[in-house]
Amino acid sequence: MMDWHKLILYRGLLDDQVVHQTTLLLEMLKEPAPDQVVARESLYYRIYNQLVCFSESHQLAGDIWQNYLIALLAGDQNPFSLAGERGAGILPGLFNLTIRDMEILHKAFGLDWTAIARAVAQDGLPLLRDFQPGIGASGSYGQNLQRLVQLIDLGSGPVMMAGQLAEFYGRHGCGLMNRYRAFRWDLGLQGIEEHDPVRLDDLVGYQYQKLIITANTEAFLDGKTANNILLYGEKGTGKSSTVKALLNEYGSRGLRMIELRKSQLDEFPAVIRSISQRGMRFIIFIDDLSFEDFEIEYKNIKASIEGGLEVRPANVLLYVTSNRRNLIKETWSERSSDDVHGFDARQEKLSFADRFGITVTFPSPDQEHFLAIVETLAARQGVDLPAEELRRRALQWERNYNGRSGRSAVQFINSLYV
Repeated sequence: MMDWHKLILYRGLLDDQVVHQTTLLLEMLKEPAPDQVVARESLYYRIYNQLVCFSESHQLAGDIWQNYLIALLAGDQNPFSLAGERGAGILPGLFNLTIRDMEILHKAFGLDWTAIARAVAQDGLPLLRDFQPGIGASGSYGQNLQRLVQLIDLGSGPVMMAGQLAEFYGRHGCGLMNRYRAFRWDLGLQGIEEHDPVRLDDLVGYQYQKLIITANTEAFLDGKTANNILLYGEKGTGKSSTVKALLNEYGSRGLRMIELRKSQLDEFPAVIRSISQRGMRFIIFIDDLSFEDFEIEYKNIKASIEGGLEVRPANVLLYVTSNRRNLIKETWSERSSDDVHGFDARQEKLSFADRFGITVTFPSPDQEHFLAIVETLAARQGVDLPAEELRRRALQWERNYNGRSGRSAVQFINSLYV
């Protein structure tokens, strides 16, 4: 029998459905009742189905029971896994508790499913080892699990297993952090299964802007001083895509991204608190942010960014895109107002944009830049048009539709396939 109930740090595994069903099946087999034959078979096949679906989903070959347990270890969030994620020194007491849990789980890894299959029914039920999934993409989470499957040496014993887990957590995080790279906020972090796959190389032009942003991001990932960034410019110039591309460039180095909406600004402090003690590096991304002159929500995050009593955690940066350089609408009437303190009011609005140490401007491309973007995209997509014809039609497109921008160039190339 399994001693699951004796787990201390990894007690979260007891809440797993497959673990619960396996425990129930072992209980039923301890003293098999003749009237439970169908129930035992049904439970066995239900466990088998869930293990196969999991392995197929994440492209995990081999012993699917062992792979499933390894995935549970990767996803468990407890004092040991969090300490490993932070790269902090793990105290002997905590490490010894982990070794104790690994001794229990080591038995679970060795569970003899061949004997269980024979006990459930004598008709040659399929075994759980040597599973080969179909061909498919595993995604970053599946790749992380494959790394841990290769890293964990079940023959090395509980002490080595604990050390191997700590190494994995330090590289890839624990819990949600190794399952997802992108998050949204909804009363807590919610992982995004499929985030935008755009890469920096996909974005034509704006090399100077990308250099500034990547240099700041790399400094951040290296633990050096880095700045919040405001990406300002015309619509369609690639501001949002540039930020999203950072996740695909640096996710393997521990970068995570949280998308926050303007309507959620009052929850900004809660977001900060939820990640301040994690070992990963976070960019909080707010897209297309601006305020009308009567909106005051910006005050909710002004102090949280810089200037408040509570220090912004070293593992958090804020990247914001906007079509307004100063984020908050100003009017000429404000400048000509006879309000004695009108200057102070204007300075309060301007001080919000000043919280961003770096402002990167994305201007609309001139005609030659626009055509260069079109030609590069056309070459990537294999568009078969003479160069002059391509340029003529591209210029006609920008006049008839959305003007000159990277987005407009993409839309033009897409129109050629209609």
